[in-house]
Amino acid sequence: MEKNNKFGLLIGAGAIAGISFILLNPKTKSKVKDTSMNAKDSVVSYTQKIKDNPNGTKQYLIENAKQTLSSAQQALEKVQNVWANEGQEIKETAKNIVEDTKELGDHAKDVQEGMKDAKSDIDEAKNTAVKTGKKMKKDNKSNGSSNDTDHHVLDEPINKM
Repeated sequence: MEKNNKFGLLIGAGAIAGISFILLNPKTKSKVKDTSMNAKDSVVSYTQKIKDNPNGTKQYLIENAKQTLSSAQQALEKVQNVWANEGQEIKETAKNIVEDTKELGDHAKDVQEGMKDAKSDIDEAKNTAVKTGKKMKKDNKSNGSSNDTDHHVLDEPINKM
């Protein structure tokens, strides 16, 4: 309860400070005065129109409301048409994106499988090459041959002059 009292006092103090500022500032004071006078004149003028011609004013307000409602309905129809057309296009685009993404995923899986097959083939080729190399070394050792070749190397230079 005491908090509400303090809160009310703070609001009142703020309002007094705001009004004081307005009254101390000549430009703001003049602007507030002019705005108040214009508002008063508008209300008086409108009230006078209603008193002079209540049915005419009523009809004017009804026609104005109907025109405003009609304009709002036209705007709503335009928005609905745009949404219907663009919304359908957005749906189709989203559907295409989903289909393209699935297709890309399938291609990625195919590439992955192809890479596994290629790796398998490369591993098989490597194993075959290693086995062949080992077999050749083994064959060379079992034949008693060393790194000897079938050509003859001379100890003397070929071109003697």
